[in-house]
Amino acid sequence: YSFCFFFLSRQAEVLKADMTDSKLGPAEVWTSRQALQDLYQKMLVTDLEYALDKKVEQDLWNHAFKNQITTLQGQAKNRANPNRSEVQANLSLFLEAASGFYTQLLQELCTVFNVDLPCRVKSSQLGIISNKQTHTSAIVKPQSSSCSYICQHCLVHLGDIVPYNSPLLVGRLQVTSIVHSGSW
Repeated sequence: YSFCFFFLSRQAEVLKADMTDSKLGPAEVWTSRQALQDLYQKMLVTDLEYALDKKVEQDLWNHAFKNQITTLQGQAKNRANPNRSEVQANLSLFLEAASGFYTQLLQELCTVFNVDLPCRVKSSQLGIISNKQTHTSAIVKPQSSSCSYICQHCLVHLGDIVPYNSPLLVGRLQVTSIVHSGSW
């Protein structure tokens, strides 16, 4: 596993560098961000303990989401920006994508690690994916505390995303109450 994660970590570093390369256009940066999300998701699902030890979940949030949200917010708040309404639309789309990513990641983690959150509707009930997991032999079974931590991490970031996108405020209140009540 060490070699595999070393390779994946090196790949992540290349993708992060691509995302900050001023020579690349928005489409290439978007592609790199998507690849980074997929890579980190794979690392979290395959060996959660190792991924948490390497702080993959924090790197995922900061490099795939937070930095871009901060950049778009700054551009959207700049009243002198002639493309302000376009930036606000892009911010809204990005927040929707971030919310979708963390919702899907939470669903996958709960399915793969057999975590039962009271607030979660099983994927199969939504017709999204089967709750039956394939390729379980490649997955290292984590401690239950690690599963709880990563699920809380997803819920917290879903709560972080919502204030930027006010129509989703009701969802934030639900996520916040779940996280703070400890009922998950």
